[in-house]
Formats: sequence, structure tokens, C-alpha cells
Amino acid sequence: MNAPDSANGESAPTTVADMVAGLGTLPRIMLSTDAIDEVIWKTATLAVRAADDVDACGVTVVRDGGPISILRAEAEYSDLEELQYSAEDGPAMQAMRDREPVLVTDMDSEHRWGDYPGRAAARGVGSSMSIPLIAGDQVLGSLNFYAKRDEVFGPSFILGQLVADLAASALWCLLKHADKQELGDQLEQVLTSREVIDQAKGILIAQQGCDADGAFKLLRQASQNRNVKLRDIAAEVVRSQTQQR
Repeated sequence: MNAPDSANGESAPTTVADMVAGLGTLPRIMLSTDAIDEVIWKTATLAVRAADDVDACGVTVVRDGGPISILRAEAEYSDLEELQYSAEDGPAMQAMRDREPVLVTDMDSEHRWGDYPGRAAARGVGSSMSIPLIAGDQVLGSLNFYAKRDEVFGPSFILGQLVADLAASALWCLLKHADKQELGDQLEQVLTSREVIDQAKGILIAQQGCDADGAFKLLRQASQNRNVKLRDIAAEVVRSQTQQR
């Protein structure tokens, strides 16, 4: 399958050279901005492009000793990551705990982590790979890849590890150099944006009679057509609904 377009409407790279060039933009972003959501969003976008059969990617960041999904609104399988957090078990949690990549080649035949594999398979996940984000001796989170086909990932998934290493470097730089309060404020802004997008999706579901995926596609299409950040489009939808009351 072709890799999906990014949220800003850029087309996916079509050659290995394009991929390497895309990965090379991360260090420049790290040097030019302290916006944690921009760095993580760029990292996740590149991650989905890292292999033809990768369908989605989630980013888990450890905050105050617990995991959070930074890209919940944008990640197709974010509910599966939330399920792992509540159960304190699953491939992402194990990857962070063991400090090693966790591979699931066939979700239908997977028996680890209680009812997680069955729920993931029901959501259409055929295989997955969770790679811990490690800088020095600190586990910062995990990069979670999802594919609809079985046996997509393996030990040779080098590009995925490369993206994870770059993501860990980006997060480490931000954590090391940013003021703790400022970084906390940025994370709160990311979480607030996530909540606004969820509210906008709920409004569109009620207005358009679509499902959650359809509502998000409407928001993303408006974002691309107007070249406006998706969270700003979502805020407009919420404001419009509030003004009509």
C-alpha cells in the first residue's frame, strides 16, 4: 500500500532517497523549535512512511511516571494504547518495561497480554511492533507501529528503529534543555488540542451522521484544503456549535 499523506497535505516520499531526506529533517526541527507536539508529529509522520505496509503509528510518552498517547486524536488505534495503559500490560508497555522491541507477527494467534490481542484483531490489526524510545539510561516512551497485514514487521525493520532513535533524541533534547514548567505547559496544550479534536469529532458525528473515522477525515480534509492546523479547524467547529446554542 502507499504510505498516507501527512496532516499538512505533503505527499509521501516515493524513493529511499526521499525517505532519508525526510528523516534528516528531524535534527533541524529539534534545533529550530521547542514545540514538542511538532517534533513528535513529524516523527510519527515519518514513521508511517518508513515501510509500505505500515498503516498507523502511535507515540507513547512517559510523563510523571505514567504513559500518555501524545497523538491520540491522530492515531487510528489510539484506543488500543489506552487499553494497555489501563491494564498496565501490552506490547507498548512491555517494550518500555523490557527496553526491547516487542513484535507481534500475527495478532489472531497471539496469546500474550490477556484480551488485548483479540481486541486489536477485532480492530483490524494484523501485526504490530513497539520500539522503546531510550536516551542514555532513561526510557522516554515507545513508538508503536500497526499494520493490517500479518507478518509485516521483523528484526530487519531497520527504518523503524532509526525513526525511534531519532524520536528519542528529539525528546531527550527537549527534556534536557526546556524549562520543566514550559515543557509541562506544552504537553498540556497537546492534551487540550486532543480533547478539542475529540469534541469536534463528536459534533460532526451528530451533524453528518458519520462515524468517528469519517468525522476525522472531514477535519483532516478541511485542514489540508485550507492549510490550517487540524486542531484550529476543530476549535472552529466547537466554537460554531457553542455560538448556535
